[in-house]
Amino acid sequence: MAQDLDDLRNHLRRLRRDLSPERQSSAAAGLLERIRDEEFFRAARRVAFYMAVAGEVSPSPLLRYALDEKKSCFLPVVAGEHDLDFVSYEAASSLVENRWGIPEPEEGTHIEPRSLDLVFVPLVGFTRDCVRLGNGKAYYDRAFAFRLTSPEPRPLLVGLGHECQLVESLPVREWDVPLDAVATPERIFYRGNRD
Repeated sequence: MAQDLDDLRNHLRRLRRDLSPERQSSAAAGLLERIRDEEFFRAARRVAFYMAVAGEVSPSPLLRYALDEKKSCFLPVVAGEHDLDFVSYEAASSLVENRWGIPEPEEGTHIEPRSLDLVFVPLVGFTRDCVRLGNGKAYYDRAFAFRLTSPEPRPLLVGLGHECQLVESLPVREWDVPLDAVATPERIFYRGNRD
């Protein structure tokens, strides 16, 4: 099964990388339009984003909008071999690339993952019921593992993707932290199939 998942990851990465710059720009703008008026976004004060790489759908327009709305914004920072921290981000923040070429804040205020209200999660693939296929390093699963046993539904975890990343099914392992929703520029899928 591991080889099958690796093959699927490679296929889906190729699909998103092959999207033209115009399609990528349109998708980023579409995400802003799709999400900015949603109650889960309007109510959130502390929001984690990510910097898109390798064809990931970009939340950058939404991040700029959140900053304009005076939300406290954060970006993930890889800490050590297996951990993910979240560090404050402002328009003037300087970014440095980590070992995978992903821009991270050079400095800022750290926040505990459970103190966030909303986290936008990158993904390689997803299903209609919000099962996520990540890059295989389990950084987000480790950071939000407390969601597996906590009755508190915070933070809300929302995956962001292109429609071409939607697949019929994915295996769920005991350490996989489920997403609450997945947003594409065209629609939002909610866990429990409320789409």
